[in-house]
Amino acid sequence: MATLKELAELTGLSMNTVSRAIRGRGYVSEKTAKLVRDAVRKLDYHPNKAAQALRRCSSREIAVIVDSYDALHLEKLAAIKEYAAGFSHTMRVYFINEEYPNSSLKVLIPEVMENSPAGLILITSSDEVVRCGLELRKKLPCVIIAFDPVKEADCVYIDRYQGVYDAITYLYKRGRRRIAFCETYHSENRKRGYQQAVKDFGLPEIIIPGNLKNPVLIRNTGYLNGKLFAAMPNPPDAVQTSDYMASGLLAGFAAVGLKTPQDIAVIGFDNRDFAALLNPPLSTLAQPNSEVGKNAAALLFKRMEHPTGEPESIRIQMALLLRQST
Repeated sequence: MATLKELAELTGLSMNTVSRAIRGRGYVSEKTAKLVRDAVRKLDYHPNKAAQALRRCSSREIAVIVDSYDALHLEKLAAIKEYAAGFSHTMRVYFINEEYPNSSLKVLIPEVMENSPAGLILITSSDEVVRCGLELRKKLPCVIIAFDPVKEADCVYIDRYQGVYDAITYLYKRGRRRIAFCETYHSENRKRGYQQAVKDFGLPEIIIPGNLKNPVLIRNTGYLNGKLFAAMPNPPDAVQTSDYMASGLLAGFAAVGLKTPQDIAVIGFDNRDFAALLNPPLSTLAQPNSEVGKNAAALLFKRMEHPTGEPESIRIQMALLLRQST
């Protein structure tokens, strides 16, 4: 008897795409649908009714949708998987990549729902994915891991605003009075923390705009920004930004003879693997990703057991790791 895998191999399509074409659920182009129909006839494929019946039973799988391949998400996923395993549940992960049609949010959502998961966790920085989560929670238990609280849904968020506020407070207490902030992709809530802190301490607001996402471009821009700071008539004496930007800044400062932290202190954000290996080692704000994943899984299983009730928000505080750059 032919299998779904054999259909996929014959057509050159993924098993999920073949399954959608056979079931007529989710988006499949007419060209793809015809390709699958022809393969079904050629292989004399018949769906396994027993397997379909089994899938309709209560699921012991949770789904996780992630909107990027950022390495920081691995700790979250590991914690979610470990927590779910404690309740004899498995985990299936879906990555959104809008550059590829088969990995777009529009395609993934029907695929997720076809598998009838017991619950869903969304890890996202996208307003579109958050809105999608608000709709999905009407159909199944759903928890959103986001940058900011989501009032209408169960969510876990890392308080990036407070983290940066605390970093600026530390720099101020160390005598820094011209503290700059370098923007990067999705740094809006971090910028708000910076702006509130410099306002509260009566310091000038020095913001270097930017919206870059690619790490290499961010580092290169940081190198140029380092030279730019040196050319200012009254340069900053401290800067807060992402770890990627900070790595470029440190190189830029060294190239023009600025000493860190004597001339300018630097605090990064994310505690990337390379942060402690920079010269000098980078002070940075660390995201407790494992704690985030564990809390999100616990909240999801709580909602699976008690579907009704007011949405809950869990705030996770960041940790300021001090090294030689400050």
